[in-house]
Amino acid sequence: MTSFFRELAGGIALMIVATVLGIGVNAVRPDGVALIQKGAVVSTAQHGDVDTTKTFVPTAEGAISLDEMKTQFDAKTAVIIDARSTEEYEEGHIPGSINIPHDRLPEFQDVLNREVSNDAHVICYCRGPSCDFSDLLATELKIIGWQDVSVFSGGWEEWTKAGFPVEKGPRP
Repeated sequence: MTSFFRELAGGIALMIVATVLGIGVNAVRPDGVALIQKGAVVSTAQHGDVDTTKTFVPTAEGAISLDEMKTQFDAKTAVIIDARSTEEYEEGHIPGSINIPHDRLPEFQDVLNREVSNDAHVICYCRGPSCDFSDLLATELKIIGWQDVSVFSGGWEEWTKAGFPVEKGPRP
C-alpha cells in the first residue's frame, strides 16, 4: 500500500512541475497566452424572445442595429467578419466581409492577423437573431486582443431581407 501512495505522490509532483514549467514558458514567450484575460464578453439581446416580424434592434452593449450596420458598411469604417461556415459564406455574404468561422479561429488566425489591425473597428455577423456564432467570435476576438468589436445580431437574414448588397463565392 505504501508503494501506491508513493507512486501517487510522484505523479502529483510531476504534474505540479509540468504545470509550473508550462506557465513559466508561456510567460516568457512574446506570443504567450494571457493567464488573466482582458476584454469583456460581447453579448447581445438575441438570446431572449425575439419578434422576427419586426426589425431586430439589439439593446446590449456591443450590439448594433441594421441602420448602424449599413452606415458602417457604406462608410467602410469597419472590418466586417462573417462568423458562418465557409460553405454558407460562399453561398452569399455581405460584400467585402472576411470569413472567419466562429469555431475555426485558430485555422484563420493568419487571415485575421494579415487583414485586421488590432485597432480596427470590427463587426461580426452570422445567420440572424437566433444565431450566436457572431457573439462567440466577437468574444474570442476581444480575448485575443481586438477591443473595438461589435455584433450585428440581425445578421445575414436581416441584411438580405432589407435588400442590401450581397456577394457570392469565395473572397478574392
